Amino acid sequence: MACLIVGCAHLSGVDDAIRQHALHGFGTTAAGLPKRTEIVASQLVIHADFPLPGQHRLVRELEALRVDVSQTLGLPISDEPVNLYLFETPARYEEFVVRQFPSFPARRAFFVETDTTLSVYAAWQDRVAEDLRHETTHGYLHAVVPVIPLWLDEGIAEFFELPKLEAGLHRAHIAHLAGRRLEGTWWPDLARLEALESAADLSQDHYAEAWCWTHWLLCTTPERRAALQDYLTDLRRDSATAPLSQRLRHAPGLGGDAAAEVVKHLEELAVRTGAH
Repeated sequence: MACLIVGCAHLSGVDDAIRQHALHGFGTTAAGLPKRTEIVASQLVIHADFPLPGQHRLVRELEALRVDVSQTLGLPISDEPVNLYLFETPARYEEFVVRQFPSFPARRAFFVETDTTLSVYAAWQDRVAEDLRHETTHGYLHAVVPVIPLWLDEGIAEFFELPKLEAGLHRAHIAHLAGRRLEGTWWPDLARLEALESAADLSQDHYAEAWCWTHWLLCTTPERRAALQDYLTDLRRDSATAPLSQRLRHAPGLGGDAAAEVVKHLEELAVRTGAH
């Protein structure tokens, strides 16, 4: 069974040993998985080891996120189940992870895709809403675009991990990148992001930059949003489609140097959020 552990802000540093363990063990046993409560919320199948009301506001929020992701990205809605396994305490979650993945780094949540399943595993704790929005976004996205560049997968998940009222405005990433710009140690480079293939290679700079490119594409002009939507549509048809960086150089209506435009966008966001 092929297995992909998607790297994210809450799970990084996945090495070959972990992947091999996942390949031969993960998904083949239900030992220790939550099963006290099961809730079906559209595409989500939520398994919890504690009582969880079906109308819990977070359940409803995650269900609504499915439509937000679809409409924002111009993608169809899938009916492929995304399983959410929720552990009542971090201790229970960590016990499960250590047993199933003894080499796992300490992370609050992660998303796993196999040939047949899409699954999210998380501990119920203070930041569970953020974690589940991020990881569930991976699930919704992979249900319709199974193969997606790592940087974009993470950029989109970082965009949607925020409460809906934030409209994708990730203040922590803005402050981080604005600080790096003041130091003179960062300049956006989409081709550099596209070359990343392993979650183990992702740094805070990468996550922040992936978010910044995604926000610039989705939230500035209709032409840029359409460019991203068209790219995702083409990825659904052919995972070997030309990289987005190549498209941006030739797409009509985008104008100028994309990297310089991203920096300008970041500077405007920094002023708006007080991070300058």
